Amino acid sequence: MYSVDELRQQNQDIKNLCDVLSVLLENRSLHDNPYVCDLMLRFREMVWMHLVFEDNTVYAELVRHKSKSVSGMAKDFHDSAKVIKKKFSGYVRRWCNKTVTDEEHEALVAESREIFSLIRERVNYENEQMFPLIENLS
Repeated sequence: MYSVDELRQQNQDIKNLCDVLSVLLENRSLHDNPYVCDLMLRFREMVWMHLVFEDNTVYAELVRHKSKSVSGMAKDFHDSAKVIKKKFSGYVRRWCNKTVTDEEHEALVAESREIFSLIRERVNYENEQMFPLIENLS
């Protein structure tokens, strides 16, 4: 099991990669760049593993907590992961598709902004609300 500090570091790594990709994905000429696609695949893996680990360990325990406020907060946070997973599932495959029109690229950029915003919000909420909660309960 990861420590809260390790989870914080994962969040920082996710946020850093999100920031880099946010800049790169705006540039149409980089759409089919293999290095950008490689970063996207790393990003997907990093986010996916983080969400799956948290859902199956940390927040699964908190959902069963005797305090209704703690369990409710954990459930809401868990539900936000479902939204991200649903939006994220086909996103990276579409991004790494080499043959896209300008319109498709624009749609992917808009989708990228939305997904990165959701991930940043989740990372911030986790750092500011969930980790302190976990530490206080320990």
